[in-house]
Amino acid sequence: MRRILTALTAGIIFFAASCAGPKKSIYFQNNIPVDPTVTTQKIDRVKEAIIQTDDILSINVTSPSSIVEDKGNTTVAIFNGGGTPFAATATLGGGSSSSNGYLVDPSGYIDYPFLGKMKVGGLTIRQAKDAIANKLRNIVKEPVVEIRIVNYRITVLGEVGRAGTIIAPNHKISVIDAIAGAGDIPITGRKDNVLIVRENEGVREFARLNLNSKEVFTSPYFYLKQNDIVYVEPARIRRQEGNDFFRFYLPTITTLMSTLLALYGIIQLSNQ
Repeated sequence: MRRILTALTAGIIFFAASCAGPKKSIYFQNNIPVDPTVTTQKIDRVKEAIIQTDDILSINVTSPSSIVEDKGNTTVAIFNGGGTPFAATATLGGGSSSSNGYLVDPSGYIDYPFLGKMKVGGLTIRQAKDAIANKLRNIVKEPVVEIRIVNYRITVLGEVGRAGTIIAPNHKISVIDAIAGAGDIPITGRKDNVLIVRENEGVREFARLNLNSKEVFTSPYFYLKQNDIVYVEPARIRRQEGNDFFRFYLPTITTLMSTLLALYGIIQLSNQ
């Protein structure tokens, strides 16, 4: 009996010790010199964002002078803003963003003052700027058009610090940026099997990225597009928390072992 209880005690101590991990990372642990070789990797130029349906466009028009027929300093503010105010959304780096804008309808059109319906879906930002500026030259002298997709959003789900939607104001965001904006991947998440879900011209694509490999930087899915979904899978140790054995039986076994140890202690005290 004593041997059994001793073994149970050792098992509990070992189990408790195995669950404890280092709480802090230690930097600069030694002075061992590292390999000074610098490796390089060719970087492909990031493609310009393509305007898609359901995008919300912030369009700003300025002019060095005024409306062509007017000799004064008439504003061109009538062409700016528009649309319906949208609710605040989390942005990359914290905070929130809300804006009026022109909603791209399912056919790729927006309703623009004086110009009516304009097809912008499928165009790059530069192409849309040029198209609007060319049509405004009949109304505004030397128009300067700026366009921004205010809902350039990425959704991050799964085993991250803060799952949710992230807005990229500059239309450029990598999977690393998105995960960092979502609070990073904890030790309970897998970095070697990150799923990217993308809708591309009526086709839904599923891609896997290994963040433990430098080859991830050359993947066509490293830089994300608007409406992409990033899913981080839980690691095996995290999935075990949902296992029936660990959920129901392990607490019972632990309680039983604690009871046996208590009884053993009482017996030892009574024999003294």
